[in-house]
Amino acid sequence: MTTAPTGPGDRIWPHYAAWVQRPVLALTPSQKLLRGIFDGTTFLLAKRCAGVAATRSRVGGVPGLCLTPENGAGGRLLYLHGGGFTIGSSTSHRHMVAHIARAAGCTTFLPDYRRAPEYPFPAALDDTRAAYAAMAADGPVMVAGDSAGGALALSLLHALGSGTPPPAALVLLSPVADLDLAQGSFQRSTDTELLIPEGWARRAVAAYLDGHDPADPLASPLAAPFPCAPPTLIQYASGEALEPDSLHTADALRAAGGPVTVEATPGVAHVWHLHAGRSHAADTAIARIGAFLREHTP
Repeated sequence: MTTAPTGPGDRIWPHYAAWVQRPVLALTPSQKLLRGIFDGTTFLLAKRCAGVAATRSRVGGVPGLCLTPENGAGGRLLYLHGGGFTIGSSTSHRHMVAHIARAAGCTTFLPDYRRAPEYPFPAALDDTRAAYAAMAADGPVMVAGDSAGGALALSLLHALGSGTPPPAALVLLSPVADLDLAQGSFQRSTDTELLIPEGWARRAVAAYLDGHDPADPLASPLAAPFPCAPPTLIQYASGEALEPDSLHTADALRAAGGPVTVEATPGVAHVWHLHAGRSHAADTAIARIGAFLREHTP
């Protein structure tokens, strides 16, 4: 399914991604500085979401942000932020995830999982497992993630131990699913990838793997068949470098027996949802996420 942006802001954000964010990712050598830039700009450029309370919390020993909407429908969501396993946090994604929490009526935990290069694989996945296990001990949980967070959500399916139930539903926003960049996704989308420079993607993946085999399905979820496949919604930007990962993920989840809905939006950049409240395309996508999660709330 393809959805089309129509708001005036949707003409601005792709240029911002291509002419501001992409050069910053490509040219900023300091990881600490890049984290600060990403946290600050995404926090300021997204619109604050009214009607959602935010409190600092720990779940399964993992620090993060608990977002509780006033219109809660009883569902619970674990949201895993993106950022190439090296940047991104509960600060960068706070407003976007609050919009998702309100749309879905879900109490949502947004963890600050450990990031590379200080904490390479499997630290982020270990934190994901710990937070999910703690939440699942109290009942069904839905899981969502964007980009690298989508990779962690998919790796979680491989990492579930016996006795730990799978997520009640998955939402994946342009997920990273294959860390073997030799597949050539970036080379094939040179003219249509607005945000992510190939060089930065390779550096981020190398920092995360730190020499670990990219064929390990706990790192590259598509490296092995999924052992389970919850109902899944996948959204991606048409023409982005991670479009193949989104489509291959959909095929793999369907092969595992799961119902999968795929939505492509043209004319937007990778994880355009970060402009929630200031972009018609972002608001439309988040409304669809909310409807999907409400439909699958146990």
